[in-house]
Amino acid sequence: MYAPTKEAAHRALIDFAPQAGRGYAAGRNYDHGPDGRQNVSQLSPWIRIRLLPEWEVVRTVLETHSAAAASKFIDEVCWRTYWKGWLQLRPSVWDAYRADLAQLLEASREDAAYLRAVEGRTGIECFDGWADELVTHNYLHNHARMWYASIWIHTLKLPWQLGADWFLRHLLDGDPASNTLSWRWVAGLHTLGKTYLARADNICKYTGNRFPVSEGLANQPLDLQEDAPRPATRKLMPSEPIPSDLRLGLLVTEEDLSAHEWLRPQAAFAATAAYFPKDSYQTLRVAPRVVDFRQQALSNVTSREVFEQPRQLLDWAVQHQLQGIATVKATTGHWPGILAKLQAALAEKGIKLFTVRHWWDEALFPHATHGFFRFKKAIPNALEELARNQAAE
Repeated sequence: MYAPTKEAAHRALIDFAPQAGRGYAAGRNYDHGPDGRQNVSQLSPWIRIRLLPEWEVVRTVLETHSAAAASKFIDEVCWRTYWKGWLQLRPSVWDAYRADLAQLLEASREDAAYLRAVEGRTGIECFDGWADELVTHNYLHNHARMWYASIWIHTLKLPWQLGADWFLRHLLDGDPASNTLSWRWVAGLHTLGKTYLARADNICKYTGNRFPVSEGLANQPLDLQEDAPRPATRKLMPSEPIPSDLRLGLLVTEEDLSAHEWLRPQAAFAATAAYFPKDSYQTLRVAPRVVDFRQQALSNVTSREVFEQPRQLLDWAVQHQLQGIATVKATTGHWPGILAKLQAALAEKGIKLFTVRHWWDEALFPHATHGFFRFKKAIPNALEELARNQAAE
């Protein structure tokens, strides 16, 4: 169902928008299976790559509902922004996760319990069903993700890092921040003293007894501890101004497929390119369907050949006699490292890379200092800014 086009994404948003009010709030927690997703938006794979940026989703919903009526849906959209902002302010959490994962992945190759989990052979019917759904559809209902993660950690007693990696590689909407921090939350590491424990009665209720859950699930969460102290919040570095006195190119990546829309008014660009470092995704062992979806979406939205190697991008920049390139400022995850390598390669040719953050992120990221409910207080200001921008258009 996830066509990698702006048209398909926009049509899905328009179709869902009338349902984003109080009915969504009442029914969103029910997981009716792959063929019964009408109670949720299913927009997240397009939102992840900003084929549908958050501000467009919220603005469209507010054309049909008041902010109060659609508050639960708007909160769900803003959770993604919160996770991104939280991790952007604490990148050491991501670094620690990746360091732990590197060691755990090597051992997992011969770990029978891990292999049974990812292959859906644990004997826990609901868990195995979601494992199959994940690799077949590259999507899971949000409630199922929480149950799955809880069973993985607290019942099967597998490392949360391996579960987070398995999700990130297979989910069409897999995002380093929301995925990593959601797994940490279930494990009791994000909010100290709070874990999420899957219960049989809860699963039965919210799946409509699709999974009766006769197997014994953990009735006590694991008490996981971290050696490192809680990370301090770092200062959010501002975006770089785009100079007006250079011959500039615009670089669009799958991190934000709306960039060509909101960056073009900020500068005159002599050329536009699309960049998708496929080798990086293969190194990360991202599922082929996820890779294809994002790469095709990038190609469709830019109507250009997608460069896969830094050399191709360098040749393009030289061909167009560029002095600078503007692109989206990457959030904590895989992309800062990719852009750092690209920046170094461009610098050898005397070409400057400028990275810019959209006003939505610029306004909301600084508020991700504590929990979501403190962050939530900043959402009304963002909605007011959204209304002002729409009026200006």
